[in-house]
Amino acid sequence: MIARFKRPHAIPRQRFLERKRLNMELEPEVHAHAHKSGHGLIDTILALSALVLSVASMIIAIQNHHAMKELVTANSWPYLQHDSSNVGNNGDAVVLLSVANAGVGPALIEKFTVSYQGAPIKDTADLLRHCCVKDAGDLQTLRGHLITGSMNGRAIAAKDSANFLKMQKPDQEPLLKWWDALDRARRSVSTAVCYRSVLGDRWITTSDDFRPRQVDSCDALSGPAFAE
Repeated sequence: MIARFKRPHAIPRQRFLERKRLNMELEPEVHAHAHKSGHGLIDTILALSALVLSVASMIIAIQNHHAMKELVTANSWPYLQHDSSNVGNNGDAVVLLSVANAGVGPALIEKFTVSYQGAPIKDTADLLRHCCVKDAGDLQTLRGHLITGSMNGRAIAAKDSANFLKMQKPDQEPLLKWWDALDRARRSVSTAVCYRSVLGDRWITTSDDFRPRQVDSCDALSGPAFAE
């Protein structure tokens, strides 16, 4: 007679799944930690080095820009000086009032002013009435022997000059008397000029102070612009 063994009762599937879930919840959670290899420190050093190099390069570029700007400014800087003389280049007697560019770049005159004994002068006729002649007819005669030039808006190249009043010494009266009066009066004539360079920088110089003063606008030069 063959004995038969009974198979254990199978655990229902739902109960099996619940037991498995319970076991999973009871098992401790294991966290994986990356091993420290030193690469993070190296990356930080490299990033800081790149930042320092970038900042240094920017500073050097700014310094080079300023240096180049100063070099260009120096190579194009105009410097207008005021001249009053009674002797010409050939040694002849001539009353000469002029402005000369002693700089290395061209100058564009934006405003030119004249005063006589501290009083503003608007044009050549006004100057002659103050210094030399009173009669209108004499004024016209004297003006006919003058060489004048407009200064406002004029460009003066480096090492060049521009005259705004010139009179050759005559050999007859009454022109000789007027020439002598004009020669004495030129010592009381003061001039001022506001000019700009090709880079747009503006300066003011005067016959009383040749030192250039940089300004933002030629409105800084007071007084009426002198007309021819």
